[in-house]
Amino acid sequence: MNCIAIDDEPLALDIITEFCNRISYVDLVGTFTNPFEAIKLLNSKEIDLIFLDIHIPQINGLEFLKLLYNPPLVIFATAYKEHAFLGYENDAVDFLIKPFSFDRFTKSINKAVQLIKLKNRTEIIKEDKLRISGEFMMVKVEYSTIRVNLDDILYIEGLKDYVKIFTGRSPILTKTTMKNIIDKLPPDRFLRVHKSFIVSLDKINRIENSRIIIDNQHIPIGESFRLPFFEMVNRNSI
Repeated sequence: MNCIAIDDEPLALDIITEFCNRISYVDLVGTFTNPFEAIKLLNSKEIDLIFLDIHIPQINGLEFLKLLYNPPLVIFATAYKEHAFLGYENDAVDFLIKPFSFDRFTKSINKAVQLIKLKNRTEIIKEDKLRISGEFMMVKVEYSTIRVNLDDILYIEGLKDYVKIFTGRSPILTKTTMKNIIDKLPPDRFLRVHKSFIVSLDKINRIENSRIIIDNQHIPIGESFRLPFFEMVNRNSI
């Protein structure tokens, strides 16, 4: 579990660091006295949990959370007991009153671990709603499930936690991952050619300057995907 700690008191950060070092499944990847310096790390690395003080000179901890587009789980650590209600109102995992013991700290960590496990199980259930069988797949789109014939698919584009399926008609947007969908598609018909693109092999019109042309759409070939793609091209060339 990747964590960071934000507190304007270096001593508080030292205690959190020491406690995290005692727990094998916790990786404290950064500590900050200035919350704005933490934003760069939050944007570049997947962080599961923040230890956050509420009283920070630069910005209130609750206001800081509102700046984050998709905030991780948070455990508030503060000397002010009266702020506990505000913490829970903002969906905090737990609220640690300084000074806190290692046992109390561990209890908070384990709450976060259980929530992450629950979230992961929920995501697996969501992904399982995408079913591929024979010549079609059933795709969950908002509150309905629609049938998409594999023969109709031109290419698929990944957009973070969503994929967009292009069929020549209106694109179909569904919540799943590129890995989940490529693992379910028949490998003799579909190939991942970029971290953000899967192509239907029989829909490729031509290849120009390391780009695939499908239905006038130019699709890049990622560096790490070049070798398997061109091996496939060579096997099917005359």
